[in-house]
Order: sequence, then C-alpha cells, then structure tokens
Amino acid sequence: MNIEEKYPLLIGHSDQGSQELRSIQEVADFICSQGLESDLLITQEDGSYFLNTFGIYIDRIADMEYREALLKVLIPMQMELDGTMEVDEEPSPEDERLKEVNKRLEPFELYQCGNGKYGLSLPFSFLQEPYEDYGQAAFNRFAEEHGEEAKNSFGLYTHGNGYEWEKVFQTAFQDDAGLGRISFDSEAGGFYCYCPDAALLERMGMEFKAICDNPDQLQDMVNRALSDRQDETPGMQL
Repeated sequence: MNIEEKYPLLIGHSDQGSQELRSIQEVADFICSQGLESDLLITQEDGSYFLNTFGIYIDRIADMEYREALLKVLIPMQMELDGTMEVDEEPSPEDERLKEVNKRLEPFELYQCGNGKYGLSLPFSFLQEPYEDYGQAAFNRFAEEHGEEAKNSFGLYTHGNGYEWEKVFQTAFQDDAGLGRISFDSEAGGFYCYCPDAALLERMGMEFKAICDNPDQLQDMVNRALSDRQDETPGMQL
C-alpha cells in the first residue's frame, strides 16, 4: 500500500465549508485554492486531526511520509502562487539532515513547518510498534498511585494526553533558558511544540527522548509535572 492509498478520504475544512479530498493532488489543490483566503484544517474521515496550514503552507502534519509525498506536488504550486524560483526536486541538505536526526529521535519527529519554524511532535495515533503506547506506563502508574484507574469506562487512558506530555516537557526543561523560545500547541491526541531554531529544538528533543527512554527518569518527571494537577479533572487520551 502506498502512502496515498493509506488515506483514501480526507476532509478539508475552510471558511467556505468542508470538502472531500480523495488524492494527494486534491489535497494540494484544496490548500492552494482555499489557503489563499484562510488557514485550513484537514482531518481524517473519522474527524481526527491530520494537518493544518498557515495559508497555503503546511504548519504541522501527523504523518511525515505523507508530508514528503504531498510536498512534491504542493511546492511547485506554491512557487507558482508566490512567484519564487523553481528549486531542484532532489532533497535539500536540510531535508537529508532532518531525516538522519529523526532516526535518532524516533518516535519524536523534527520537521520544517514551512513558515520559518520547526516543529517537534509526538502524535499518538500514528505511533507503531515498538513505540505504540510510548511512555504510557509512567502515566498509568501515576494514576494508580493516586487512586485512579489507568483507563476509564470507555477504555481510554485517564492520563497521558498531549497536554500532560507538554507539562512533562516543560517540567523537564524548567531551568533551561531555551524553554522560553518554544511555543506549544498540543492537543489530546498529540504533543506539539515549535521554535525557529532547529538546533535548539533538536537538542531539547534528544534530551527529552533520553528522559523518556529511561523509565525511572520519566516516572519522576511525570510525577513532578502532574502532582499539582490533582484538583483538576484528568484528561483522556484519544
């Protein structure tokens, strides 16, 4: 199955309404036509997040393999719209560098957003073995130690959503001056942060992954990050 067959139907949302998108070309056409008027959201058929844009430029996306295929179609269309010079279709040195970085960052993804920023993400819905439920054991243990069930009656985790991962990240770097340069836009289904400095985001991403890969360190960070939220209703991971 190629990447296009993986998503036979996506739904584009704009100020003009919703539109069914059944191919990468249709997604690119939608972005370049509707993105001239407003920022866009594209979801999967079940309504779950897939990508969003700043105008005609991708802001963040849940599947990096799809992003690579989409950009091959989208970039020439963007260039025609913004009048920039044509560039080689070969991957740029930056693309190649990020590919190598992501081999070490997995399951986190570091990527260019197309708006002068870089993103670091952990989209739960797209994690596959051996990273399915990555880090979830620490959140489950936190719940159990505080007299809560790890899952609710719907079978959803009571802790470990994107907002809580964001809190853990902020706790891990609370004494790091670089934290003030990062913006966050997490959601229930994933952790997302952004920065114009790729080197900073790469460095913090590597350090955070090292924490997450150490069960004792991650548990300590989860406990510290969430201990002040016990008066709040726990969020559910989608």
